[in-house]
Amino acid sequence: MSSNALRTPADIVAAAPGLLGFAPTDSVITYLLRRDADHGLFVRCAIRFDVTTDTTAAVEFPSTCNVRTADNHAAILLVVCDPGHDEHARTILDALRDALNAAGIPVLMRLLTRDIATAGQWLELDTHESGPTYPYTDALLTAQRVGRGQRVSRHRGDIKAEFDPIPTAPPADVADHDHLLTSTAREIAQALASTSSTSPTLATRAGILITGNPALRDAMLALALDHPHAAADLWTHLARQLRAQPRAEALAVASACHCLVGDTVRAGIAAEAALTEAARSHTAAPRLAHLLLAALHAGIPPTQINAALAASTAKPRNTG
Repeated sequence: MSSNALRTPADIVAAAPGLLGFAPTDSVITYLLRRDADHGLFVRCAIRFDVTTDTTAAVEFPSTCNVRTADNHAAILLVVCDPGHDEHARTILDALRDALNAAGIPVLMRLLTRDIATAGQWLELDTHESGPTYPYTDALLTAQRVGRGQRVSRHRGDIKAEFDPIPTAPPADVADHDHLLTSTAREIAQALASTSSTSPTLATRAGILITGNPALRDAMLALALDHPHAAADLWTHLARQLRAQPRAEALAVASACHCLVGDTVRAGIAAEAALTEAARSHTAAPRLAHLLLAALHAGIPPTQINAALAASTAKPRNTG
């Protein structure tokens, strides 16, 4: 996003939900900026963590998120919190500013506000200047995100709930493996290409295919490349009907599909849910989920992640 869309502190505050995909509360948001020869500074990415996080996390932020001067030329810090968190928030922002400065990334501004959903006030913590904010629903970036078909949720918890389990899919006849493979792949391809409904056992059959077989998982990702939005919705729905390792694997596929549409927030939440499910069920954690989460935490642009996903489906794989 060009710095032209962040002309004022109020613009910076209102931009957060459009960048993150939800309206943050009790959060510290770091806008990492990159300088372009033609357009000046622009927002390369935005990274959020809880305002209650230990100070150590702020100190280690550049190394944890792989923030390097080659890609990040400046930063803006924003904290959204209630007054009860003010003291700790200032401590966190001090530590974060010092860590970024030590990494060679100057912090241009540090802002505090109470609420992004409604009009309020911003405070610049270093200059003590203040001014009015406006709701994120009126922000240009919100309108642009919605125009691209992406959602902006009111709370991060609303997004997490999209991946919660629902009643499990019924069992399926898996005696004929060849028929299982062809019928499942055909139904998924048809579902992605149209709005046709799916059979009750599709989640069960898809879970069987992708569990323990990275080649078939990659084949499912290949099908998603031409219809990423539909694939993100479908695999999210299928994962909700599964449990244990099949659920974890389906969540990893859903995470990859959300990456394909540029929704890094849902991609991260799905990958985290995959690892949580694997730990809960004492089953093998999907390597794909680990890789995607590492890439997202490192701030790697979705375009690079998508290129890697496309490349991974172009050739046979032997490991998951």
